[in-house]
Amino acid sequence: METRILKLEQNIQRLKTVYEQYFAGVERRPPDKLAETVAREVRSLTATVINNTALRFRAQQAISRYNTYLSYWQKNLRDLEEGRKPKRRVTGGAVPEESPTGVFEVSTSRSERSEMEKLFSALSREYRKIGNGKTPDMAKVRKALEDQTKAIREKYGCEKVAFRVVNEGGKVKIKAAPAERRKT
Repeated sequence: METRILKLEQNIQRLKTVYEQYFAGVERRPPDKLAETVAREVRSLTATVINNTALRFRAQQAISRYNTYLSYWQKNLRDLEEGRKPKRRVTGGAVPEESPTGVFEVSTSRSERSEMEKLFSALSREYRKIGNGKTPDMAKVRKALEDQTKAIREKYGCEKVAFRVVNEGGKVKIKAAPAERRKT
């Protein structure tokens, strides 16, 4: 009985992970087979009489956790079917994190490549949020940012330019401003 409960707990955790990947856009399809396997095991365990108090507690805890997750997953699946996007969370370390303020200080030098990548990542996230999976060509974006950086440097006399990715009226834009001004 203990191995059965342990296997159920592991399957629930694995199902949670796969659903998170699906809602984040990493997986293309929901984990229907695994979900059915876990649901079958939950039904079976619910009908089983467990005499050991500790095992019964673990089983009830796992079933309760599963039911909580299930209602969350069903809500998100319903939202996807109806065209409302659930709040998408980025999981894992595959996508670089946004800077805390949402502002990226970028110069066009190679040393600032990580900030540029974070900016591209934020741009892609914003496009996914509005439901437009097609992101602009990053080479064109990089060229436009280099031109804009050069113009702002000349106009304001600064070393770095701060860029923000914003969503205005369903359109994703990159706003630029001088990060700091030179002391004269």
